Amino acid sequence: MKSRLIFFCILIYISSSAQSNKKYQSLIAQAGLLHLQKNPEKAVQLYEKAFEIQQPDALTAYKAAGIYSLNHDSEQAFQYLRTSLCSGWTEADWLLFDPYFDYLRTNNPEKWKEIESIAIAQEKQYEKKLKLPALRKEINLMCLNDQKLRYKKSQNKDESLDNTIDQQINEADSFNLIQVKKIVTQNGWPKISDIGKEGQNNLWLIVQHADQDVLFQKEALSEMEKLIGTKELNMENYAFLYDRVQCNLNYKQLYGTQVIWSKNGEASGFRPMTREDLANERREKMGLEPLEIYSLIYGFSYQPIDARESAKRDSAYNSQVKKLLNNAKKAYKAKDFQKTYDDYNTASTFLGGMSNNDNFEASILFSKIAEIDKDEKYKGIALDFLDLLYLRGKLSKTQLLKQSDFKILHQEHRWIDLVKKLD
Repeated sequence: MKSRLIFFCILIYISSSAQSNKKYQSLIAQAGLLHLQKNPEKAVQLYEKAFEIQQPDALTAYKAAGIYSLNHDSEQAFQYLRTSLCSGWTEADWLLFDPYFDYLRTNNPEKWKEIESIAIAQEKQYEKKLKLPALRKEINLMCLNDQKLRYKKSQNKDESLDNTIDQQINEADSFNLIQVKKIVTQNGWPKISDIGKEGQNNLWLIVQHADQDVLFQKEALSEMEKLIGTKELNMENYAFLYDRVQCNLNYKQLYGTQVIWSKNGEASGFRPMTREDLANERREKMGLEPLEIYSLIYGFSYQPIDARESAKRDSAYNSQVKKLLNNAKKAYKAKDFQKTYDDYNTASTFLGGMSNNDNFEASILFSKIAEIDKDEKYKGIALDFLDLLYLRGKLSKTQLLKQSDFKILHQEHRWIDLVKKLD
């Protein structure tokens, strides 16, 4: 998960606002992927083709400047940096750190100092328009520190330092989460007029990756929803966090922002969506590019489907889950507890496949198994199903305590914590 944060931070430069020209979008997406694959030469070629169609906005121009710098083309890099600044780029702190511009700093120090001065001055002017500039600065620096540590990890070649860097990252993550919770508690979800769009982006990025605290992600999402219908919320951020929360609660996503990651760190497709045939329509309302363009950022192709195909896939998907659950129950009756475990465990990986009742029934069944088979995994999976129901807000203390089959769990630390949380 953590290795993807640098990737995601770069991604937000690409996914700024849905462009009208699909060809332009496609070229920009493919250029971004080539950049991540450390192939700036080909990325430059695609950017040049894209800019023949449409002039870049501030974020895309900034991204292109970084690519040209990596390609050791100072003239074009500086040109697009100026374009970015003229178009409204306001993250001076990120610019001052950005390792993609090391070539410019080393080989053109005078021009680079000029760019730095313009960026700093421009940001100071921009801050005067905001209601909470100090909060924006705090958020931006938290996110910048986060990315510095992850960049340090990505560049580290000394294995003896891996644990130290990982510890630094964990400490920074914990600190950031505590601070962000305070910010949301005190301010709700800060408005664009409070901290700027990039301030919101950086706040969202920290929340987006706080998967260890889904309840806080839900809280942040709820605060975001209060701003829907105004011009004070980046709707792209809302769509991403909404999908993230849905997937973390084992529901299907709506907007197709979440992808399937393979063991080697590559994306292979989108995680399941509710009414996939309507996903692009929902994305358009959020200012997101179509799925067939978005997929290119991750290096795979996608073809939209119609309502008939969506219904067909949903039917097959639900049939797989139903078959697994039926087989698990049959295995339980036959006292084949390992197969019961395997089939329920597999069914639970289908987003939205198991209903709340299915999850509760599974927790009871595995508690019963735990009375017979002392393998700790049966208690563990019973508690997993209960924890999910708690996170979904679909579990009450009364419901929990009146179930006699759960007595086997009463001495488990996770059970005790769960009961306390339901008080």
